[in-house]
Amino acid sequence: MRTKRGSQVGRFIWLGLLVALVGFGLGAAPRLLERLHAAPSADGLAFSFATLAYFLLLPAALLALVILSTYVVRVDLLHAVERRWAARKHGDGADAERWKRRGRWLVPLLVLGAVFALVAAIVAPVLSGVDGAPSSDDEVGRSFTGLGFSLLFWACMLFAVLLLFGLGRAALRGVAENSRESRHRRGKYTSREREQLDAQRYSHDRLTAALRFRDELLEQRIPQTVDVWDFRASPNEVFFQDAPATYARYYGRDVSYSTTSGFFFGSPAFVAAGLAVNALGNASARSSAEREAAEQWREWQTARVLVSNQRLICFAGGRWLSFWYSGVVASYPSLRERSLVLQFEGAEPLMLVGDHVPVAIMMATYSMHGARGLAGHPDLVAAAEALQPAPGSD
Repeated sequence: MRTKRGSQVGRFIWLGLLVALVGFGLGAAPRLLERLHAAPSADGLAFSFATLAYFLLLPAALLALVILSTYVVRVDLLHAVERRWAARKHGDGADAERWKRRGRWLVPLLVLGAVFALVAAIVAPVLSGVDGAPSSDDEVGRSFTGLGFSLLFWACMLFAVLLLFGLGRAALRGVAENSRESRHRRGKYTSREREQLDAQRYSHDRLTAALRFRDELLEQRIPQTVDVWDFRASPNEVFFQDAPATYARYYGRDVSYSTTSGFFFGSPAFVAAGLAVNALGNASARSSAEREAAEQWREWQTARVLVSNQRLICFAGGRWLSFWYSGVVASYPSLRERSLVLQFEGAEPLMLVGDHVPVAIMMATYSMHGARGLAGHPDLVAAAEALQPAPGSD
């Protein structure tokens, strides 16, 4: 597998090859074409093919050089300068933070100015000497040279536009980020940001409550129960949560599809076209049926989920479905993703996703592994260790 540095080295190698190819196209290639044209035993066909290759390769090389150079400046060079800027000491405390924010828009502008100055320093002398480059009697060479430098000029213009757009957008993005951080420090949020912040806090609170639920089970205390009045509980069954979650089941199914056939009468071309269209339609129907029949997560919906000490109960598809802990053969919890996947011996796997799923994760883990599982399951331990205060809280 290529590393990031290996990718950078590859880009610079290609950049060097393109620069060499463009230099050959602007320098030696016109003279070679002139010699080929003026040779006593000139071959018109060879000259035509050489001219066609010149017209195809030079514009393609210039375009590739512009695209690759823009990418190298916007990605490799800009990131390198940003890292150097971040590594520099700009004072302490407020001064360092001020210079950090300043670098978000100042660094792209500095890179833009430096690259423009470098390109101008390299290209301007070259373009200024175009008229005297070939001798007066090299009409063919002068024509090709003029064409090459004309393409170079427009390539420079395209490079400037792309670079101005890319680095200018990076500078504007830095200004917008600074403005957003300034608003957040003053406690001002847009409605969308406030909704996202509230959702993050709510998810954080649900995870905190689930970890308290885990601690109570580890301390052999009965967690707080909830009353469920529209569902009949089994003997000695108590409920700990009644909340919504995203529900899905994993299974395949039988799918039938129909094929079409036709009788085509006419010219051979018409018959062949009709048979081809018919075959394509049948192949498309078969592929669609295979995709539909394949095992996959189905029945996606928001379901009401009851978490009890004996089972999970989901109200999905207009009916109550019970998933007893005693029938679970495998469990795949993820507190980070707020998801739980359970496999059963005689039923399709179940997936639950959502902010309220962590309590179901705790209860399912406790039913399978007991207190040892709650205390030692890697996913639960990692979530407890990584728990941080809610975003934006003091």
